[in-house]
Amino acid sequence: MVQFFASSDIGGTFTDTTVLDGDGILSRYKSSTVPNDPVKGVLATFELAAAERDMTLQEFLSAMRLFAHGTTIATNSVLTRNGAKVGVIHTKGFGDTLFIMKAYKSTGLDEAARKNFRKLTKPTPFLDRTMVREVPERVDYKGDVVLKLDEDAARDAVRSLIAAGAEALAVSLLWSFKFPDHEQRLKQIIQEEAPDMFVTLSSDILPRLGEYARSQTAVLNAFLGPKVKQAMTSLDAAMRATGLPREPLLMRSNGGVMAAGKAADEAVSILLSGPVGGVVGAHLVGRMVGSGNVISTDMGGTSFDVGLIVDGRPLIQRETFMERQPLAVPSVTVDTIGAGGGSLAFVENGRLRVGPESAGAVPGPVCYGAGGTRPTVTDADVVLGVVNPDNFLGGRMRLRADLAHAAIEEMIAKPLGISVEEAASGIKRIVDSHMADLVRQATVHRGYDPRDFVLVAFGGAGPTHAYSYGTDLGVKSVIVPRTASVLSAHGILISDLVVTKETSQSIISPPGSDEFSKFMKAEDINAIFAGLEAEARVELEAQGVPVEAVRYERYVDMRFRPQIFDLSVDMQTFPLTPPDVDTLVEHFIVSYEARFGTGSSFRTAGIDMSAFRLVATAKLERVEQSGEVESSDGIMTPTGSRRLYEAGAWHDAAIFDEGAVKAGGTITGPAIVELNDTTIVVGPGQKALVDRFLNIIIKTN
Repeated sequence: MVQFFASSDIGGTFTDTTVLDGDGILSRYKSSTVPNDPVKGVLATFELAAAERDMTLQEFLSAMRLFAHGTTIATNSVLTRNGAKVGVIHTKGFGDTLFIMKAYKSTGLDEAARKNFRKLTKPTPFLDRTMVREVPERVDYKGDVVLKLDEDAARDAVRSLIAAGAEALAVSLLWSFKFPDHEQRLKQIIQEEAPDMFVTLSSDILPRLGEYARSQTAVLNAFLGPKVKQAMTSLDAAMRATGLPREPLLMRSNGGVMAAGKAADEAVSILLSGPVGGVVGAHLVGRMVGSGNVISTDMGGTSFDVGLIVDGRPLIQRETFMERQPLAVPSVTVDTIGAGGGSLAFVENGRLRVGPESAGAVPGPVCYGAGGTRPTVTDADVVLGVVNPDNFLGGRMRLRADLAHAAIEEMIAKPLGISVEEAASGIKRIVDSHMADLVRQATVHRGYDPRDFVLVAFGGAGPTHAYSYGTDLGVKSVIVPRTASVLSAHGILISDLVVTKETSQSIISPPGSDEFSKFMKAEDINAIFAGLEAEARVELEAQGVPVEAVRYERYVDMRFRPQIFDLSVDMQTFPLTPPDVDTLVEHFIVSYEARFGTGSSFRTAGIDMSAFRLVATAKLERVEQSGEVESSDGIMTPTGSRRLYEAGAWHDAAIFDEGAVKAGGTITGPAIVELNDTTIVVGPGQKALVDRFLNIIIKTN
């Protein structure tokens, strides 16, 4: 029986797809993204895959056992402020929660900027102040009702927001995570007044202490929900109509996938959908080469994304900053700048600048010949001899080197009084420096030394530039995987179903005590996690995806009692015994001092376990990928040569096509490896090795 497993990453410029067949063979495809109809870009890659197998598109999709994808729809909606008109209902007296914010925590700025109070501005919330309503109700910190919900006032508030044009509603009441009944009743009232209204309850999306974070997250979910729901409904309908037998899956920011139909309910959980797939793929490459410390660098057509894998685990952040505002949803840590193949180059006040503005998929770089007039990084790569105009996308797209040369000459070289080659080289050096600086920010600023890491370069343009920015960073080596141009899609393909459940409860030990387990009962902690596990199982089963096994990870947020900020620690053992509780607290103290310095802990103040989080990972049924290739003699024969401009001079560079790359082979720079979907550069004086997975490993020193 023929069967396929596939995934797509819908980027700003290209849509990338990987297909795994029943024999474990992985194939990759790339097509231009269609901004106003992203499904077309996905189907275009599937048509390529079907044609390669002498199948119709419908036959190919009908044999699809699993399809997962990543999307930038939520990210773009936030960045462009293109979402639903949201109304919010708060407890009476707390209507200014979203506008007061949390002082410096709300700004997303560095310390120097935060201290400049004269120029400090708060970010703009995702709703207008006129769309806030308050209702009488009150619950205390124990979850006991002090004042019942005034249902007449609640109904008036709902009607008022509907009359004001609300397209989605968020409900965020004080202490709702302790007692969600009032929020649930408000949802019933909303559905009675407007059955089709999109509603987000803060107690559903984030049952956690902290009214600002909870309100902010609920409002943004309502802002994104209707658009995400429409997009996922359209995707599902289009794919099913073309032959896909089951619901697509969608990549989440936490490194797992979920059923696409559930995405609208948790729209904030897909903000980093596409970039996170790349980090998961880089994690796989790290395991291939035996490295637990990996810098993931994804250079596409529009952006450059950096992620970290430390000690074999992707770095996770409890808060995700978007538009300078914190969203209390866990995500794989990804830092992004506008630096890609489509980044525009221009002269401003006599200085050459590159990005962050991009030519995008339409019209694209000048060399596309699709109407672009402003030079880009890709145009510079063509002029420098890096990119072969006749082999772009495996020859399916011919580039116009003459147009790229003319644009750089007219808009960069002449204004600066330099040669076209010098101008193109300047464009490349600037964008490479931007990317190296972001990697330093992602590593050094977090206390990591890039020299302790290997760097995985991927994306359509990453393998072309990594030999340069990787050398600048001094990393151990630069690894370009065989799936480099589609690694984000590959990461999505190998991701499993992930559900996160959490609750805020306070379990404390009094000041001056060392016998923590005497006051922090193991059975109470076990009961909390048992409840979270039951919730996770229900959600996993509701998504209707066949799974092989479920793995649970458990985390406890802890702090010393006078503090207001938590540190999350992982539980090594479950269920807990009293000695395990003492071990868990000691684990927190050791982690605290590792982060803040020896002697910084304050155990005599007492310990507060404030939140409990369970991450359930369900392994999906799919065939295992056969990534290792058969051994060969390792002899690699160039298929040609080309002139390459590097470091102010032209060099003769050996050219290797994809068929010439063999396990055990070596490449001496300057050299260019032309795959069907990307170009890999080995710089002058550098040497590269090809491992048994056909990863090309460039030695930078």
